[in-house]
Amino acid sequence: MILKLPENRKMIIDYLNKVDEDTFIDDIVIPFFGYQGYQVYRINSHSPGEHGKDIIFCRYIPAFLENEFIAVQVKAENVTTKNVNKFSEQLKRALKTKFASRSGSGDLSPHYAVFMNARKHSNDAYTEFPQLVNSKYAKILSQENVCELILQTGIAPQHLLDKLSTGFQDTQSQEDKLVIDTILTNNPADIDKLLDHKLKFLKGEIGIHTKEIVIDYIYDRWQMDRSWSGTVKPMKWFDQYFEFFISEKQFKYLLGVFEELTSSNPSYDALSYTSSVARKITPEMLSHITDDFVHYCARRVLSIANEYDNLVLRKLEKLQKEKLINKNLLNDMAKLILKFREDQLNESEYEDVKNKIDAFAYPELVEIRKKRQKARKKM
Repeated sequence: MILKLPENRKMIIDYLNKVDEDTFIDDIVIPFFGYQGYQVYRINSHSPGEHGKDIIFCRYIPAFLENEFIAVQVKAENVTTKNVNKFSEQLKRALKTKFASRSGSGDLSPHYAVFMNARKHSNDAYTEFPQLVNSKYAKILSQENVCELILQTGIAPQHLLDKLSTGFQDTQSQEDKLVIDTILTNNPADIDKLLDHKLKFLKGEIGIHTKEIVIDYIYDRWQMDRSWSGTVKPMKWFDQYFEFFISEKQFKYLLGVFEELTSSNPSYDALSYTSSVARKITPEMLSHITDDFVHYCARRVLSIANEYDNLVLRKLEKLQKEKLINKNLLNDMAKLILKFREDQLNESEYEDVKNKIDAFAYPELVEIRKKRQKARKKM
């Protein structure tokens, strides 16, 4: 937990004063809304067609049986009386202007619009901004608000977090202590009671570090017993506490979920949980493990078809379409994998594409083949 000390606030403010808009989006905005249970619905390029919407977030609300959409206007620019009118117009336009659905079946409207700024708002602009927008469905977050969010949630780039003073044992809540102590005592019966029942009612009362410990425990338990029966409870708990996947280092665990799902011998008792977890995995999560995920998809597309392969490859398709694969080699390979999956290649194209994917997926086999070819030439 980040301590609310003056020196911590100063370091966060220094970071916010220097960060550019795109980095602010990647390091703070997307992780923050992801922490609240939202997925990125669309990221718009900076152009006249964005209508004040840099990013559109989406979250399914079970009670209403529909999605909630939030349009976010992101800035890294001081707001003063000179530009507050321009920004207020952008925020109003973001709220009022409809946007096309990804399915292409009609237009959608944001439920809320948020202005999120890494920089300061002058005193006058701070007063004028909400008056100019004049809507309870529009929210304005200035630098001081963002600073407070970082302190509360611990969401920030690692290089900033490493500088901040934290207090874990002295500041944890009673609920945090209950969860951590139960896990550390390592009594399986008590832990099962916690994860099967008690923790469901404590989700909103525990901190990020405690949630990380829960996910680490579940994964560690699964690694100790990946048999059919040993997979059931970890998959059930991953499904039940999926929103606890906040830390980037834990996104790698999700690759194991895909591997279990597409295994030739999966745990059938765990299958409903495994498939549910896989469906919840977002492109933003996968963007942190693109290297491993694209290699995994390459191996899958060359393997005997599995009924869940399409689910995995649709994740790759979304990842590629939303431009979340930053390395050119991986992006090009993702295109080849998807093209190969569509099975619309002629014979010469098929062999060429297959060989490229094969060399990417199994580089060690390529080296073995080269050595064998050299040996044959010497004979």
